[in-house]
Amino acid sequence: MDHAIDGLQVFFEMAYEDLANEWKSGKYKKLSDCPSFKEASAYRKAMNVLVKACYLPDYVQDHLIPPLSKRIREQFEVEKFWDR
Repeated sequence: MDHAIDGLQVFFEMAYEDLANEWKSGKYKKLSDCPSFKEASAYRKAMNVLVKACYLPDYVQDHLIPPLSKRIREQFEVEKFWDR
C-alpha cells in the first residue's frame, strides 16, 4: 500500500501548492473558497484512510497529513521567519 500512498502524495503536493498560492493571493475569505481546496482535501483524506488501514497503530499518527488549514498556517509561519 505504500505505493498507493506515494502515488497520491505526488498529486496531493501539486494540489496543495496550487492551494497555497491561491490562499497567498488574498483573493479568498476562507481557505475552503480556494478553487484547489476540494482537490487537495480529497487527496489528503484518501491518503489518511490508507495510512490508517495499512500502518501499525504505533505509526499512524506519525504519517497522517494534518488538516490543510494547519499545514498552510505552519508553512506561512516558516516563510515569514525566513523573510526577516
